[in-house]
Amino acid sequence: MMRNFEQLSAILAGTAIASAIVIMQPSPAMALTGQEVNDIARSVTVLIGSDRQDQNGSGVIISKNGNTYYVLTAAHVIPTEEDAQGKIKYKVITPDKETHPVSFQTVKSFINQGADLAVLEFTSDKDYQVATLSNSDRVTEGVPVFVSGWPRPGAIVGSLRTQTGNSDATVRQLTDGRVSTVLEVPLQGYQIGYTNNALGGMSGGPVIDAGGRVVAIHGQTDQDKVDTKPLLEQASGAMTPEQQQNAQRLMGLIKDTGFRYGIPISVFLELAPQAGLNLNLNVENSPPPELGAPYVASDKPDERDTIDSLSGVLGTAERVMDTVDRVNNIRRRLPF
Repeated sequence: MMRNFEQLSAILAGTAIASAIVIMQPSPAMALTGQEVNDIARSVTVLIGSDRQDQNGSGVIISKNGNTYYVLTAAHVIPTEEDAQGKIKYKVITPDKETHPVSFQTVKSFINQGADLAVLEFTSDKDYQVATLSNSDRVTEGVPVFVSGWPRPGAIVGSLRTQTGNSDATVRQLTDGRVSTVLEVPLQGYQIGYTNNALGGMSGGPVIDAGGRVVAIHGQTDQDKVDTKPLLEQASGAMTPEQQQNAQRLMGLIKDTGFRYGIPISVFLELAPQAGLNLNLNVENSPPPELGAPYVASDKPDERDTIDSLSGVLGTAERVMDTVDRVNNIRRRLPF
C-alpha cells in the first residue's frame, strides 16, 4: 500500500536529500481553473527528443542548481544500452523551444529499484520554471488530474497536417480526467490509474492536480506500454524476475481496463536518496482541491505549444553543437 506522508517524512529525515526538500505548510491548495493548470503545465513540461524520430518522450523540470536543471521522466523514454555508448544523442527541448544536450552519463535511473523513473540533467543560463510536487499519498479515486506531454509526430498528424502543413509537427497536449484507481501494490512503480486520454510520446510527462502540483509521472497507456526488452538492457543491469512479472501484469491491466497509469511522486521521493540525488525540491503537503473551472481545449493549437518540425529543431541543434565542437577542437590545437 502507499506509504503515508508522515512515514515518508521520517524516511527522508535521515537522508542527504532531506535538507534539500522544502515541504510547504499544509494549507489548502488553491483551486485553479483548467486554463491556469494548462499555463503551469506548459511552463514545466519538456520534450525529450533523440536522433531516432520514433523515440521521443516527455518530462517535467523538478529542480535547479545554479545553471543545471533536473528533469524527471519515465526510464523507458531513454532505455537502451546504445545510449551509454553514445550512439543515440538525446536533447531536452524546453518550453521556449530551446534545445539542450543530455549526457547519458548523468542519467539516474530507478529501474533496478523497481520503478520506471529516471532523472536527466541539462544546463542553461536561462530561467525556467520549476514544478511544485505534491504528496501523492493524498490522491484518491475521483479527484481531477491532468496529463501534459508532447506526442510523437504522427500521433495526431491528421489535424496537424491541416493546420501546420507538416506531418513532422507536434503539439503539446493537456488532457483532463479523474483518478480511476489506486493499486494496493505498485507494478514497476505504477500505482495511480486515471481516465485521461494520452498518446505515444507523452510518457514521462507530469500528472498534475487541480492545484497545479505534480502528483505522478505518466508512463502507461494502451499506445505507450513499457517494453520489457529495453528495460532489461539498461546499462546498470537487468530487471529481476519479479520486476519482469510486474511489467507484464501492468501491461495486462492496461489492456483489460483501458486506464492510463502513472508513478506517484511519493515513489520518487523515497527512491531519490538511494540514488544519491541531492535536489532542491518544492513539495506541498495538502489535499488536492476540486477544479475551479473545466479545461476547454482550443480548436487551434497555441503557438507556444506547437513545434512545426521536430526533426528540424533537433537537426539544427545537432549542427550547432557539431560546429561548437569543431571550433573547440581547433582552439585546443592552437599554439597559444
